[in-house]
Amino acid sequence: MPQAHQGKLVGEPPTIYDGDRKKTTLFINEWELYWAVNNDNALMINPYRRAMFFLTYVKGTKVNEWVMAVNRWLARQIQGGVNTADERLWNEVAASFTRRFADSLAKENAQSILRAGVKMKGEDIDAYIVEIEELIRLAEYRFDVPQTIETFTDGLPTGLYQKVLELDRPVTYEQWKQAAINRQQDYIHMKARLKAHRGGSTTPRPRGWMPQRLPMDPNAMDTSAGRTRGRVTGSEEMNPATMPRGGYNPRGGYMQGGRGRGTMRDLREVECYTCHKKGHLSRNCPQHTWNQSNREKQRNWTPRPSQGREAIVDDRSTYEGEEGQPIVARSTTQTPQQQADSWLRGVATAGEDVQELVMRDLVGREGFQSA
Repeated sequence: MPQAHQGKLVGEPPTIYDGDRKKTTLFINEWELYWAVNNDNALMINPYRRAMFFLTYVKGTKVNEWVMAVNRWLARQIQGGVNTADERLWNEVAASFTRRFADSLAKENAQSILRAGVKMKGEDIDAYIVEIEELIRLAEYRFDVPQTIETFTDGLPTGLYQKVLELDRPVTYEQWKQAAINRQQDYIHMKARLKAHRGGSTTPRPRGWMPQRLPMDPNAMDTSAGRTRGRVTGSEEMNPATMPRGGYNPRGGYMQGGRGRGTMRDLREVECYTCHKKGHLSRNCPQHTWNQSNREKQRNWTPRPSQGREAIVDDRSTYEGEEGQPIVARSTTQTPQQQADSWLRGVATAGEDVQELVMRDLVGREGFQSA
């Protein structure tokens, strides 16, 4: 037993209880906290004085009758010779208060809410656990029965439930709770990593895995996919079968008077570098095979072999596949860490739905916790 002292009481005293049954549990909790922080005070150590002090926080028209009845009962006990240090004095007062003012509908209300279903809101797994465990206690359910575990798992997001079931195989309620907390922490950790690779930017980015195109210098060489579709690894020739009749028309640019302005250069005084005649550019020279009308040669065209040389492709270069979809050519000289960083940057530019799927799949992989 703590040693009694006559000092001033400390802490926040409980709110005055006026008989509102919905506030009964809150009042009891506040009183018990106040009692705990002052348990070495002489007022709290003596059961009779504690009971009388408790009655000072119960006031109002709905409770006055009960307070007077309890006060008279305590007086009779002391007059009858019961010692003020007898703990039964306090126990009887506390039990009487609970019987009289307990919320008789709290149990039914909690059971009704659990039957309707409680769902986890957002990503806050802790708030969900606090809410559902409070309802389980009010409903007077046991935690390790199948019905309670099913109620808990029904409130988890589908992806989180599937990960826990697939990777942890929990059985008891405590195992389910801890596994859900761990998997949700992994998910939030992965989400933070992706945000860090994105640089913390919240501006929307285009969906997909391809890097964004940088603004093109009008004086730079055009190496877009449309202009390089005829390129073959190891060959410098262009496929005449895919080239329009007469070659590609000038696209406009610095030499053609400005890109996109629709002004064509006067070619009457232009000298061809191939035949040295005026009136056309070298790419349109009739002496080139792709400008001749021999369609059989076009159909039988094959790319020049690379002669065993390895084509060098920049990490950012692209070409189009059979379906016209751009394909990223990846360098084989990157270290594993560089490849991982490059992959994470690609995920960071993807849409929110793609990121959600990637993160939900990765949080369950072995070794993720050490990432």
